[in-house]
This record gives sequence, structure tokens and C-alpha cells, in this order.
Amino acid sequence: MKKLGCLLLALAVGVSGILSGVTAQAAERNGESEKYVVVLDPGHGGAEGGAIAIHNGKTYREEEINWKIANYTMQALSASPNIEVHLTKKKNQTLGLTERVKIAKNYGADLLVSQHIDDADSSAARGASVLLSRGTYRPALAAKEKIFANYVLEELNKLGLSRRGLVYRMSENGSKYPNGKARDYYGIVAQSVEQNIPGVIVEHAFVSSPYDAVNFLSTNAKLKKIGEADAKAIIRYCRQLPAKQPSSEKPVTPDLFTGWKQKNGYYYYYIDYKLQKNKLLQLEDGIYYVNETGRRQYGWQTVGKREYYFQKNGTARQGWLKISGKWYYFHKKYAYMYKDRTVVTSTGKKYTFDSRGMCTNRI
Repeated sequence: MKKLGCLLLALAVGVSGILSGVTAQAAERNGESEKYVVVLDPGHGGAEGGAIAIHNGKTYREEEINWKIANYTMQALSASPNIEVHLTKKKNQTLGLTERVKIAKNYGADLLVSQHIDDADSSAARGASVLLSRGTYRPALAAKEKIFANYVLEELNKLGLSRRGLVYRMSENGSKYPNGKARDYYGIVAQSVEQNIPGVIVEHAFVSSPYDAVNFLSTNAKLKKIGEADAKAIIRYCRQLPAKQPSSEKPVTPDLFTGWKQKNGYYYYYIDYKLQKNKLLQLEDGIYYVNETGRRQYGWQTVGKREYYFQKNGTARQGWLKISGKWYYFHKKYAYMYKDRTVVTSTGKKYTFDSRGMCTNRI
């Protein structure tokens, strides 16, 4: 019976993946639905796999876990008569943050939920959090995001996940919204605001935590509970929205160029034909840095008060790096170099980094 149950569950997730691929390609609808439109964004995938951890011999991969959670949420929401649900992408598909938000916009999303699991350098970090807009631009959207964020944290807490709370982070490179106020840091959050969509990132549990991994992420049954908790929060959120009225108008999103362009041997990055300058770019395939003229940078760079090392392909180094016999370590999610600190791994190993970033006790 257990084998049969696992087979049926695998088939359910597989069928949902096929159907989601179809919906993710149909990024333009014939008009607004009388239903509330929810778009789920399974974090990472394809060339960008996210965090990986091993506990008790079991390997946990963020892209796989995120995909399953999103599909379980989609399955749960499909039973709701007044909610229309879509995924931003297919399984194992590499898709940039800008494209994901545009897909949600084209669906006419009333809510965009990017579903992730968290990661930390310390195995002690545990629990769930939601990343959302501070509200410096379109504060009404931020208020909606806060309502949903509290709903989802309440539902996840019912499963036993500790509540870390709401996370606000502002741009560290001086980026501004059209009103001149500071832009939110996280790409999904900031671009959702710019597209006038409530959009949040849910970090469900820490893959780096043996406790969270074993208790909440280790089986399909546990992941299904997380996906269903998200669905319950989404249903609660939609219930407090005003009734929708049908419309014959198509949502219009201009097909503007976003990506790298090469000029005279240098690379420049554009978002909707706007040249990006003097900022870190958190793209799907890695983190890049463009200077004040927009040129992609390489090697050692100081951005704000943090140091980074950008490789030959332009992406920021993450993890260990040995240069001239010296070891350095770069945050495996945000890529900044560790300095003046001691970290403890999940196996209890301690590493100490001096003021120049050099590890003083790695052999």
C-alpha cells in the first residue's frame, strides 16, 4: 500500500508539472477572469539550482523542494471555485526574475507568490519568513502583501514551523522607484511593485537546519502540508478582496528587451531597454556587478561596504576561493566575502576570517 501511495503521489506531481508547463507558456489571456488570479513562482530551477544540504545521508535540493511545494499548492487551489492558478515556469526551466514577474502580469495576477526554502551559514537558523515590500512606492500594495504574509506565517506556524516574521530589505546600491524613493532589494518584490502586483517571497524553512529539514522537508507528505498551508493562506487572502467584475480588456504588457548586450567588447545589462548602472544584478544564473557606466565588472570589487570577486564569466564567486595560497569564502547566496568573523558549519567545523577576508585556519 505504501508503494502504491508513493506511485500515485509521484504521478500527481508529474501530471501537475505537465499542466503547469502548458499554463506557463500561455502568458497572455483573453481578458480578466471573474476569478481571483494567483500566480505561483517555484524558486530556482534549471541552471540555478539553489541551496543544497545533506542531513543523515539524505540530500536536499532547493529547486526540487520548491517545485513540489508549488505543485501541491496548485493542486489544493484547483479545488477552489473562485481562484484561477498558474505557475510562472516549467520544471527545470531557467527563467529570469523579470520574465517571471512579466508572466504574472500577463496573467492579470491578483497575487504573486514566489515559493522558496531558506539557507544560512549556521545550522541553528530555523523557521519561516516572508520577504515583502517596505511600501516606499505604491504603499497600498505593501499593505496587501502584509495581510497575505501574516496569513501564510499563521498557517505555517500551525504545522510547527517557527515564525521568523516579515522581512524588509532596501536596495544597497541607491536604486530608486519612479517616485524617487528607495527601491526594495529583492528582485521579485521590487519588480512586482513596479508592475503593480502584490508579490512576495515565502521562505518556508531552512534547508541548512537539520531540525527543519528532517521535520518539514524530508518527505513528500511533509512538503504537501507546506503547499496546502500556502493554499489556505491564499484562500484567506482572496476572501478579503473585493468582488471581481468581468472585463473584456486584455492586460497589456509591452514586449521590451531585457538582457545583456555587447558593445565594443564590453557587456551591458538592460531591463525594458533601460541600461542598468552602478548596481549588483541578481540574475537567474548568478550575481553580476555593473559600474557607473553600465559595464560588467570582473575580479575584486567593493560594492557598498562589502567585497566581491567576479569570475571570468562575470558572475560573483560563491563559496570557497583560493588565491595565491590564501583561502577566502563568499556567502553562498549573496556572494559577499566574509571578514572579521567566525562561522560554524553544520558538522561543527569552525572557520575564522581576518579583516582582509583570509581564512586563518583552513588547511
